[in-house]
Amino acid sequence: MRRISLAYVTGGVILLSLFGFSSMTYEQQSLIPFLTNHVPLGWVRHFSFVSFHYEVPISVATLGPAGFVEFFIRKGMHASLFFILGVSFVHVLRIRGYRLVPAAFFAWTMAVTVGVFDEFHQLLTGGRTPLVGDVVIDGSGAFVGIVLYTGIRLLLKADRIVKTEYGQTS
Repeated sequence: MRRISLAYVTGGVILLSLFGFSSMTYEQQSLIPFLTNHVPLGWVRHFSFVSFHYEVPISVATLGPAGFVEFFIRKGMHASLFFILGVSFVHVLRIRGYRLVPAAFFAWTMAVTVGVFDEFHQLLTGGRTPLVGDVVIDGSGAFVGIVLYTGIRLLLKADRIVKTEYGQTS
């Protein structure tokens, strides 16, 4: 029996969870009640100087401490999930025999496409706002993961070449 690579499983779980989260309204997945009731948020006032526009004004004053923290948790999750998804995609393509650089490019393209479809799915879900900025965050997270994966693979390959040329063993 063939073993299924962890990259396939990880990628599949992330794709399914993205679909599930995109199907929920904002109110169904809001962290504000939990943060307000269970997390001390006094430290957030130290970030009252942070203010920028991301579809709506983002600041402690406009969102409140819990909303401000939730914004960064949500965007961090976008980047983190797509970081892992990008690594999973590039690893699966490497397993399938693609060379490293084409696999990295194709994996990034697939991750951005998933991000676009995720935002489109949110458009179809009531109470959600699809944002181009989220696709940029998704693509950036995938890009960082793919670049790290590719860099590590190239370093390991270079290390193996040096050890082989000079007859060194670890």
